[in-house]
Amino acid sequence: MPDMPSSDTNHASVAADRHRIDRPANHVTSNDSGATKQVVAAPRSATWLLEGTETDQKLLLALVALIAVTLVCGTLFVASSLFVPIVIATLAYLSLRPIAARMCHWGLSQTIASGLLILGIFVTLGVVAGMLYSPAQTWIASTPESISKIKANFAAIEEPLTVLDRAEEELDKAAPTADKEPTVEVSVKKPRILDRSVLINKTGRFLAFIAAVAVLTFFMLSSGDDLLNRVLNVMPDEHSRHELLEKIGDIQESVGKYLAQITFINVGLGVVVSLVMWAIGMPTPVLWGVLATLFNFIPYVGALAATAFVFMAAASTFDSLLRPVLTAAAFWSITAIEGQFITPSILGKTLRVGPVIVLIAVAFWGFLWGIPGIFVAVPLLIVQRKIFASFPLTFPLAAVLGEDACRVGQECDPIQEDKPIAETA
Repeated sequence: MPDMPSSDTNHASVAADRHRIDRPANHVTSNDSGATKQVVAAPRSATWLLEGTETDQKLLLALVALIAVTLVCGTLFVASSLFVPIVIATLAYLSLRPIAARMCHWGLSQTIASGLLILGIFVTLGVVAGMLYSPAQTWIASTPESISKIKANFAAIEEPLTVLDRAEEELDKAAPTADKEPTVEVSVKKPRILDRSVLINKTGRFLAFIAAVAVLTFFMLSSGDDLLNRVLNVMPDEHSRHELLEKIGDIQESVGKYLAQITFINVGLGVVVSLVMWAIGMPTPVLWGVLATLFNFIPYVGALAATAFVFMAAASTFDSLLRPVLTAAAFWSITAIEGQFITPSILGKTLRVGPVIVLIAVAFWGFLWGIPGIFVAVPLLIVQRKIFASFPLTFPLAAVLGEDACRVGQECDPIQEDKPIAETA
């Protein structure tokens, strides 16, 4: 009969197993020849990442992407003074580069062509500013009288709302005044609507901002191709260079076409608004035309804000409240016709983004960069769409931002935009 293992042998086997289980990550083992080697075990977190399910890995990648996006947004917010001029200059470079290239074909050097373009833009802005200086000074000088007239026009609407306040005042007068504390009159000097020192400070910052954008744009136009050639020299092969040039050309064409078309539309809108305001009898009609041109660069929200400005100006000009309402209605009707019929027919597929995405982009960039971010929100949206469309991982985001969901050579049945969701489902 074979001998049964003793209890001491069992305890030794269990201890050995426990030693193997609880062995540290770095341990020494020996082979048959007697040589020793150090085995480094993978950390538990890395083992979980490698051996985890596909869902766990996707959740981890999503968390990493969220952290990266948060850090990028924080950097853009904190360093807005650095990034805003660079972004505006880059958009100007993308828009003006085809014009500069055509001027170079006429025999001009790239530096001279870039200088003439920047000079022409400054001359145009100076002429517009000169045309607006006198009307703006007129409105600023007549601000106190304008506020008084606005209050008088709104008195008819305000009268029913102040009945309860007057009744309360009458009750206070009728109550016994023996126990009341003596009233102390305090006079506060109202500040000016426009402080001269603040205005000078803001004007200096604005001029410095314009100068920085102009200098950056000039150097991008005059030496941007040299920087691009240096980037192409470090690309691994000819195919990569061709893809990079194709993507940059696609972004340049989309952004340049959008800015050129929207500028043409907004200038035409400003001319029409100036003529209509002149026919209505609104003072300084050119000012309201320029206002319509600038505010129309902000989709959807800009037209409403400009209409509110026109209504307040008309209420401070005309004696009755009906004429300001009609003036604001005429202004809004012109912008509505332009937004519903003219802009979609001219832009076509350049801006294939829904109103919700556009408003979210305007709110996002406006939160990060203020007023400059509101004006560059749509061009940046087009740039983001083209960049996302260049990579398979981010292509779904590009499709949400307006890119064609059917890729080249792919057969698919996209959802029709003009059909209700229930009918499509």
